[in-house]
Amino acid sequence: MEKGCTERELQRLTEALRTIFEDVSTVELPPESVDHWQDDAMQVSYEQGGGQVSCVLRRRIQVGGASYGVQMSAPLAGNTLPEDRMTERERELVREDLNRDFLTGAHNRRYIETVLRRQLEADLAAGGRAAVALVSLDNADRLRYEHGQPALDQIICTIANQWKKHYDAPGSRIVCRLHGGVLLVACKGLDAAAMAREMGRYYREMPCDCVAGSGMMSRVSFTLSIGVAGTDELPAGQRDWDNLCRLCDERLRAAAEAGGNCLRAGDATA
Repeated sequence: MEKGCTERELQRLTEALRTIFEDVSTVELPPESVDHWQDDAMQVSYEQGGGQVSCVLRRRIQVGGASYGVQMSAPLAGNTLPEDRMTERERELVREDLNRDFLTGAHNRRYIETVLRRQLEADLAAGGRAAVALVSLDNADRLRYEHGQPALDQIICTIANQWKKHYDAPGSRIVCRLHGGVLLVACKGLDAAAMAREMGRYYREMPCDCVAGSGMMSRVSFTLSIGVAGTDELPAGQRDWDNLCRLCDERLRAAAEAGGNCLRAGDATA
């Protein structure tokens, strides 16, 4: 989907969506709503009511100088999502949005499960190697309590953007947001030691604070826990996505248990 369109194009889009979804609504958004949208990606949620579960998609679209919110919903039928009812062309228009986290713009868990995992395992089967890192915001609950959810969201966006500066190369380097303040960084062709050195250097150089909050803004400092693992550390026959992520998760928990603000790779904490 284009991020901007004319009123006529918005009308045609709405009419086309009504042939796919049970309910489609378009409403002009007030200017202050911009603060609640980090980008123009699709928001996906599930709502229960009337004895059924519906998939709800929301998208902000610019029309001239105004912003419009488009909401589409349809009841789930078994495991069939509304996306499956689209034509291939319509699916191409929204597929990228559905693979993006609406808060940070990074790829999401859906992308990991449907694209990244398959690509990485095919590469491993061909003799390649890969390394992954899990990055977690330390003391997220305390930051939320002290500064509020809007400030926490801004911190998470700042962290994601910092890592995307270094790990946003389609086909080889990727940043995904799993949930909350937890990110996954994946790199093809790297071993664990090389990725740990690289990420450690970037973290030392990273400005670990940001201006956040609503109303009276304040500068909020944060630290990260990082766990790194590579397929080179796994036994032959166990070099797959599940074992790689399991080892990486163990490293992340070790970094957090060591007090946070550190990177754990192998037996070393930096």
